[in-house]
Amino acid sequence: MINKLVVTIITLAYASNIFGQDSNIPDSVRAMIDRSQAGTQFEQTARMQINVQFGLLLESLSGDAMRKNQIESKLVEILTERARLSAEVNSGRVSPEELKAISNHAYLRNQLAPLLNPIELSVLDSQTNGPSDAQLKQDYAAELARSAGSLREERQELVLDVLVKHARMSANDSPEPSELNIDDLVAQQNRMLMHAHQELEALFSTDEMQLINIFMNQLQVNLYRLGSMDSEHTDL
Repeated sequence: MINKLVVTIITLAYASNIFGQDSNIPDSVRAMIDRSQAGTQFEQTARMQINVQFGLLLESLSGDAMRKNQIESKLVEILTERARLSAEVNSGRVSPEELKAISNHAYLRNQLAPLLNPIELSVLDSQTNGPSDAQLKQDYAAELARSAGSLREERQELVLDVLVKHARMSANDSPEPSELNIDDLVAQQNRMLMHAHQELEALFSTDEMQLINIFMNQLQVNLYRLGSMDSEHTDL
């Protein structure tokens, strides 16, 4: 029954996109479609945050794939609920106190503690303040090696240093990730990339920038794939 309902919602959503408001889809069904699409967006927001905020924890997990999937699913559930409540706060349907109650580290720890061993809990505690500089560099390094691997090692390291610096500056000037929807997160990261690009232009030669531009543009492509924003953006 549930699978049939999901198929019905997807089919009607497709029809709604084709025929628009002039279709004969009842308001009650259209409301169900809207709720389904909203839930998907909240989960996208959660999955976008997980690797950035909890990548080290996920790497530290022991046991089989089923256990790791269970813990990751719990993280997605918690962050999805944060994203949903954030939208409810913005619309005035929920108080900020309700969002704060599930957005602190204590709540997250209490929810995950039954699933984690002591070592994994210590890793979770260490990530209270977000990913380390080393983890941020690791996130960018693989793409940099693919896109601009011919840059000398020390020059690649400088690119990573600039990116991490601007990522930190952007995070300090922005609300908590749990208070942002997926469009906000994409816009925030896009601004960070633009500011980092401006500094890189002053530090690297024209030939080097040709390689770095390939790398930066690929980061933008990856970013827009995660989000729900329109793809009509300007290349760096």
